[in-house]
Amino acid sequence: MSVPGRLSLRARLLVLLVAVTAAFLVIMGAVSTVVLSRQLAGRFNAGLAAAVSRSPRALRASPGEYLAAAVSRRTRETVLLTPGSLGQQFESSLGRLNRFRLLRDYTHQPFQLVLADGTRLRARARLAPAATIGSAALPRGLVLLVVARPLDQGGSTVGGVVIAELITGGGLLMLLAIGGQWLIGQGLSPLGAMATTAHQITTRGDLTARMPEADDTTEVGRLGTAINTMLDRIQQAFTARLRSEEKVRQFAADASHELRTPLTTIRGYAELYQQGALGPDQLPDAMRRIDQESRRMSTLVAELLELARLDRTSSLDLAETDLAAVVRDAVADARAVEPSRPVQAETPDRLVVVVDEARIRQVLANLLGNVREHTPPDTPAAVRLAQVRGGVVMEVADAGPGMPAADAARAFDRFHRAPGYAAAAGPGFAAETPPGQQAAAPCPDPGNGHGPGGADGSDAATGGSGLGLSIVQAIAQAHGGQAVLESRPGAGTRVRIWLPATVPA
Repeated sequence: MSVPGRLSLRARLLVLLVAVTAAFLVIMGAVSTVVLSRQLAGRFNAGLAAAVSRSPRALRASPGEYLAAAVSRRTRETVLLTPGSLGQQFESSLGRLNRFRLLRDYTHQPFQLVLADGTRLRARARLAPAATIGSAALPRGLVLLVVARPLDQGGSTVGGVVIAELITGGGLLMLLAIGGQWLIGQGLSPLGAMATTAHQITTRGDLTARMPEADDTTEVGRLGTAINTMLDRIQQAFTARLRSEEKVRQFAADASHELRTPLTTIRGYAELYQQGALGPDQLPDAMRRIDQESRRMSTLVAELLELARLDRTSSLDLAETDLAAVVRDAVADARAVEPSRPVQAETPDRLVVVVDEARIRQVLANLLGNVREHTPPDTPAAVRLAQVRGGVVMEVADAGPGMPAADAARAFDRFHRAPGYAAAAGPGFAAETPPGQQAAAPCPDPGNGHGPGGADGSDAATGGSGLGLSIVQAIAQAHGGQAVLESRPGAGTRVRIWLPATVPA
C-alpha cells in the first residue's frame, strides 16, 4: 500500500545521490578555501616583509601595489613615498597614529590600518636613516619606514575561487541529477519489468510468465533468478494440484462406473424376484449371479481402499525378508494352480533385504495371476530376482501374445483393461541397472499406474476391476521404487519392479 506523498525509490536514490555529492563538494570547497586563504596570507605577509626591507629609493622608484611612507620619530612629520589617492589617505592615517605606540608596537610586527574610505591595509615598519628618504622635511637621524598593502587583494582572489567553485559545483550537481536519473533508471528498469510481470501474474493468473533475464552478478539479476525459481515451483505445485484433482475426478467417475455394473445386476435380480418373474428353476442361477456380482463389488471396494491407503501414507511393515524364498514360494503357488504351465524361478540362493513381505507377496500374486488369465495355459513364464546397485530388481516375464504400444503405455492406469494382455513378457532380463535406466516404455506417472487385470488376475470379461497393476505400482512406490512394463505384440510382456531395498549388515 503506497503512502501519499512518499517519493519513489528512483527519486529517493537520486535525492540521496545529489545530497551526498553536494555535501562532499561543500566540504572540499571549504577545505580548499581555507587552505588557499592561508597560503595567500602567508604569501601576503612574505611579500610585505620583503617590501619593507627594500630601500626607500627603490620603493619610490617603482610604485605599485604597495604604499610606503616615512614618519619622523621626533616631529611626526610624514613623507609619502608612493603617490595616489590611497597614498594620501595612507599618509593621513599614519599622522593620526600615536608616535610612541607606533615605535613600540609596530616596528617588528605587521599591523592593520583603516583608511578614510574603509579600505583595510596591513602594514609593516622598520627604522631607516632619514638621509635615505631624500626629503628635506624630515630631520636628521632615524625615521620610521612604513609599507602597507590593501587586504582586499588577497580576499578578492579567495572570493573568485569560491564563486568559481559554486558555479562549477552547481553545474556538476545539475549534470549529476540528469545523468544520475538516467543511470538509476537503467539500473532499476529490471525491477519495473518484474513489477509489471508480477502484476500480470496477479491479475491474469498467468503462471507461465517469468521475470526478464538479467545479469546474475547483480542484486537485481539474482532477485529475478530467485523469483523465477519460486514461480517455477509455484507453477509445478499448481500443475500437480490440478493433475491430482483431475485424477480424483477421473477415479471417482471410473469407480462409480465400475460399481454401477454389479449394483445394477443385483438390483435387477432383486426386482425380478419381488415381481415373481423368477421361476423355481431360475432362482438358483439368479442367486449365483447375485453372489458373483457381490463378490466382485467387494473385491473392487477392497482394492480401492488398498490404493487409497497406499496413496495416503506409507503403511508398510518393514522387516528383514529373504526375497529369494518369497519368489520361490510364489512360483510354487503358481505351479500348484496351473500344473501345466512351465513357470521358473531364477533367484540367488538367498537375498535378505528390508521390505514389507506381505506387500511383495501381493505384488507377485497379482502379476502371476495376470499371466494365468491373459496367456495360454502352456505359455512359459519366469520370475527373476537379482541384486543391483542401489537395490534389487524383480521381474515377471512370459512369452505370451503381448500388447500394442498404446495399451502398454497405459498399463498402470486405474481401471484400464487391454484385450489380450499378458501380465509378464519377453525374454531378456537385464539386472545390471534399475528399471528406470533401461530402454523400456516410459514409467507411468506416479499414482496413475493401473493394470488391465485385477488382483484376482481377471479382466473385464471375467469380472476383474482393472486395479491389479495399479496396486503393484503403488506398492513399489511406497517402497521408494517403481514398476515398468515392456510389451510388444508377439514378443510377450515383462513387468520389472525396482526396489531401493536396504540390505542388512
